[in-house]
Amino acid sequence: MIKINRLTVLLGGILAMSCDPSKVDLPPIAPTELQYFRNNDEFRTALVGVYADIYDDYHFAATGYNGWVHSTWLLPGDDLTENNGARTAEELFDGTLNPGNGRVQFVFTSAYKGIARANVVIEKVRTLDIPSLRGADEIAKMEGEALFLRGYQYFKLFNIFGSVPLITERIKSQAESNKPKSAALDILSQVIDDARTAISSLPDQWDAQWAGRVTKNSARGLLVKALVFRGNYTGNAADYTEALTVFNSITATLVPDYLDNFRATTENNAESLYELQATVAGGGIANLQLAHDGAWRGVENMTVYRGPMMEFLGKGDFNDASPTKFMITEKLLNGFRDDPRISVFLNSEDGYNGRIFQKYNKPNGTNDLRPGQGGSVNNERILRYADVKLIAAEAAVRTGNLAAAVAHLNDVRARARAWAKTGEFGNGTLPADHPAGTDQAEVLKWVMDERFVELAGEGHRWWDLKRWHASGAINLSGWGGGSEHFSTMLASPVQFDVAKHLVFPIPQTEITRNSAILENNPGYN
Repeated sequence: MIKINRLTVLLGGILAMSCDPSKVDLPPIAPTELQYFRNNDEFRTALVGVYADIYDDYHFAATGYNGWVHSTWLLPGDDLTENNGARTAEELFDGTLNPGNGRVQFVFTSAYKGIARANVVIEKVRTLDIPSLRGADEIAKMEGEALFLRGYQYFKLFNIFGSVPLITERIKSQAESNKPKSAALDILSQVIDDARTAISSLPDQWDAQWAGRVTKNSARGLLVKALVFRGNYTGNAADYTEALTVFNSITATLVPDYLDNFRATTENNAESLYELQATVAGGGIANLQLAHDGAWRGVENMTVYRGPMMEFLGKGDFNDASPTKFMITEKLLNGFRDDPRISVFLNSEDGYNGRIFQKYNKPNGTNDLRPGQGGSVNNERILRYADVKLIAAEAAVRTGNLAAAVAHLNDVRARARAWAKTGEFGNGTLPADHPAGTDQAEVLKWVMDERFVELAGEGHRWWDLKRWHASGAINLSGWGGGSEHFSTMLASPVQFDVAKHLVFPIPQTEITRNSAILENNPGYN
């Protein structure tokens, strides 16, 4: 993404003046939409707004003080737990997971804001005479960027809410804003369509000055994931087959050093498919109280909030910003504590008995915090090749090619082994290669465990568990807070209901506003 200090929103404006008839024919005080979108610079300004919306996901004050919303996908699974009951909606599935939940509402609204912005860019690229404009080549690529970003927002909406309104054209009237919920699989299919279409117009790579803008590999990675997810929900083998074909066209690689996926000094590396470009708005000060994407001020603070995954009172780093800590679960610790990809992110002197899972921050403080309130300008890795490679391993299992699946698994494990030995985080024996597999269920279990370890704490686990449940590979019915299930550290009981909590509620604000939504998700009315 383009790193900027301010995004000026020029997609429309209200001309504030008196009713003096002599002023009727005066020109507007700022460019109108009809005067805009004349060159690649103006298109790029609009596109930055689409990228910028994703910063909402990692904002400290999203819904007010300590309002960070990434707990919505980080906490419901069984890799992370938290220490003080600040996020019981996500951690315990209790009564606070309801249509009035502020974090649920923020995530929903933010996603649709990004979709609306993407729809504007897509419309303009498709309806204007692009070849006649300065920078036409770049403008044509922007359609692919907007499609990827729209698809990514719908991927989140599908995994969090299931059935939501599907909006693929720019809304131009109040009446058009009342859209019924579409079937959940239609939302996922839209992700697939957007990613497929995006590939053709996106570049293989951008010039260095545009590092972080989405590429063909970004769209291919999203497409592979969405296809396998849909295959899990429908049982359609063709989705797995297509996913493998698309995966084979990805030109990314595993980087030799596992930690390069989390260091501020190794952003946008060969393993990165899409990452949030973190920076500060100006002066080198990270103000976590500022909105990432102001209502009219534009992008204000593009840092990432990681306080819950930092040591108590800033041990080793100067700011942790929250008493709530994201801890490794007993389930993950007991099962894989000797794997260097787990142990490297733990510190026995963290103030919590060595349980804070400090990805991006350990082993040597690579989070790149900035003065002020401690926002991090280390990029958030949202989509990386190892994730997609393990998705491809699953697709191989589902299509009966166990040898290919094991090969993908062993590539990931060999990287971990070699890195650990070189960095002296292990002796180079763990994780050992898997033998040739002959049992489909066993190899699928290997894939699940590998994703558990390789991607721990990165926000994938809950969405994985849900889709594996849908496919019949696991059964979430009756899961509680014990170490064999969600493995929460909290004393209050987990109230998970498999008939209700696989999706979160549509916010009440949307139910009230949107006359076409007649009922909430099951169990939330």
